[in-house]
Amino acid sequence: MSQVEEAWRNGDFVFVRQGLKALAEGEGGALAQYRYGRVLLEGTGGPRDPAAAMDWLEKAVTQNHAPASTLLARVLLSNKGEGNAERAANLLSSAAKRGDAEAQYYLGLLLMAGQGVAPDPKAAFDWFLAAGEAGNPAAQYELSKAYSRGVGTDKNPEEALRWLEEAASGGFPDAQYFLANALDTGGGVPMDKKAALDWFRRAAEAGQPQAQRELGTRYLVGQNGVEPNADEALRWLRAAADAGDRSAMHNLGIAYAGGELLPQDFGKSVQWFEEASYLGLGRSSLALGQLYAEGRGVEQNMEKAVGLFETAAQQGEMAGALAISQLAKSDGLGNFMAPQRAVSWVMVDLAETGDAAAEAWVRQQADAGVRIAQINLGEWYLAQEDRKPEGIALIRVAAMAGSVPAQFRLGSLHVTGDGVDLDYVAAHKWLNIAAASGHPEAAEKRGIVGDLMTPEQIARAQAEAREYFDTARSRAPQTEQTVRTPGSAPQVTQGATSGTEAD
Repeated sequence: MSQVEEAWRNGDFVFVRQGLKALAEGEGGALAQYRYGRVLLEGTGGPRDPAAAMDWLEKAVTQNHAPASTLLARVLLSNKGEGNAERAANLLSSAAKRGDAEAQYYLGLLLMAGQGVAPDPKAAFDWFLAAGEAGNPAAQYELSKAYSRGVGTDKNPEEALRWLEEAASGGFPDAQYFLANALDTGGGVPMDKKAALDWFRRAAEAGQPQAQRELGTRYLVGQNGVEPNADEALRWLRAAADAGDRSAMHNLGIAYAGGELLPQDFGKSVQWFEEASYLGLGRSSLALGQLYAEGRGVEQNMEKAVGLFETAAQQGEMAGALAISQLAKSDGLGNFMAPQRAVSWVMVDLAETGDAAAEAWVRQQADAGVRIAQINLGEWYLAQEDRKPEGIALIRVAAMAGSVPAQFRLGSLHVTGDGVDLDYVAAHKWLNIAAASGHPEAAEKRGIVGDLMTPEQIARAQAEAREYFDTARSRAPQTEQTVRTPGSAPQVTQGATSGTEAD
């Protein structure tokens, strides 16, 4: 074994692999089996061979080698096979009880997540504490989180900070990043911008993407202790972006578009916004839409721009909805988005700002027979005591035109008498119509209402529902209507028969 260890120190990994193979097959010692399994797993000194690695680790486990149990457990967890989590938990439990700090840490993670074992935050905390006291930085970081959140133990900000500092000093990158943040903002510690910058550097150099983005952004704008430096800004933002950090990608897009520190290059700006948009960052989708709208870095394409504004809105960026609303209010949507589809986004503008122009546009669509506009504007009016009659009128128009949500809503309003007469016959009628069209809650609610009615009232409500369906086709819209069902994309129908679709 001494020759193998010397070869390892000298970087002769081929000799290491050959030597460990001979020792594992010859002497059969647990240490040699464990180390040989490890080099096979990692591909040191030759090709990776995970299957053979697991065989050798299993041999070492039968000789009660704790590190082999821990490594085998980690391999099992990475494979996600049936029963692997339970076996891994057993292996880790065995090694943890014999003092293996790494096993204690991973067992704590399983207990915290309830993976392979029943969830037990208190037991998880105890194992983190054992591993943390043994010097495991990852466990120390988990202790910091546990004390900070009061999970598995009482909240204790002082202990949370102590263990965060221990983990950071032990080289754990996430701990270094969050300690830097705390020092930078004075969150629970005295503010120290210089120390914060040092910890951001340590975390960035250890490969922590958020720290790399923070450091790169500081070099980009020249703030908090650093001078603007294009090379350093690119170095760290690219590192974070390459690691998948969406905000770093966005910052690169902004930097190339602005052309202040970095040379202006709208083509590169488009590239980075596209990357971040693909990963779901709403503000990048919005910025990319603006570039398409203005024809910067790409050929001008308003249809693409509008689509990106909608993507941004779907990703939670309200400014995307506002951009669509602005186009709608200024008659700039053209054929790029159907009014039925734009209504929801203009309603975001109306709900957030109360803009009269947004209300006027939605009202125009409602008056033109767009059911989703009638429903949305109707609900908005219903929320205002002095405008409830307007809301009821719009909901009723949509219900008559075949909107299932409006039918259910109208029926529900008649149950409570909110803005309309308390009328069980009308309620039963509309809930019956909605149920017949597949509304998931209407049948149950209709049953509850029916229990409060006389047989004569139920018969009258049923007759009115039949009359509605008998005259449905004469009321069917002859223009395109957008049909939405929960979780689906919009579909367009021609002259849809009322009572059969949901807006």
